[in-house]
Amino acid sequence: MIITRISGGLGNQMFQYAIAKAIAKKNNDVFKLDLSFYPKQTLRKYELDLLNIDEHIASEDECIKLRGKENLVFKVKNRLGLTINRPKSYILESSLTLFDFVIYNREGNIYLDGFWQNEEYFKSIRKDILKDFTLKDVIEEEVKKYLESIQNSNSVSLHVRRGDYIDNSYTNNVHGVCSLRYYKKAIEHIIQKIEKPIFYIFSDDIAWCKDNFDFLESKVFVDNTKSALDDLELMKHCKHNIIANSTFSWWGAWLGKNSDKIVVAPQVWFVEDGWKDLTIAKKEWIKI
Repeated sequence: MIITRISGGLGNQMFQYAIAKAIAKKNNDVFKLDLSFYPKQTLRKYELDLLNIDEHIASEDECIKLRGKENLVFKVKNRLGLTINRPKSYILESSLTLFDFVIYNREGNIYLDGFWQNEEYFKSIRKDILKDFTLKDVIEEEVKKYLESIQNSNSVSLHVRRGDYIDNSYTNNVHGVCSLRYYKKAIEHIIQKIEKPIFYIFSDDIAWCKDNFDFLESKVFVDNTKSALDDLELMKHCKHNIIANSTFSWWGAWLGKNSDKIVVAPQVWFVEDGWKDLTIAKKEWIKI
């Protein structure tokens, strides 16, 4: 059995699901999701259940067997930096964004604890992931209107991530925020390559975007959707993408099926010292 700890926002959840499914399929095994992160969360919520995934939830006993107990004693030892004995099945990600061949080829019981932000873990099952990461519910009329326009134009998604990247000091220190200069250079690149592009702007701060992208002539602010999943569905149908340093817009680009697409990504994915050379952007994407 493979159990994967699901945590963070939607983009992280998708990576954590994808690696578990890929290893389970390779090993002819089953995989389950540990959702224990969410009951006490106020900032994040579990959202994979809104997609057509293979959803099997691990029980508390199954999680304890593969990762060990995380009781009061565990929490005290963890806070004090003391050694914590774990079962051999427990795997903690040690190299952020890097593909670990040894982990991918593990067999038997496995508990995955990490972010696993590298497509090498699951690109072999791309067709399965594309199928799983489709909306379970029928999209609403307003979303359909956007979708029709996107499909009938040289559409370019432009994703601006602000929200916790601005408000949360820890997140800001790790990721930073893509500058307006980055977006202007990315837009220039698209205009040079694509005839009559229309930029569909997605953001958790549309008001900021309306104040700062007034220089763009052919633009549509996507401000009438009801969920992040609506935005993801629209982003993946855009013919080209300008993404933020965000797993959410990474998936918006990766899920797209246009074989001739241009994807522009930020050169710097993390601003924290020691992580500045790390990125989850694909090699063939344009880095600015």
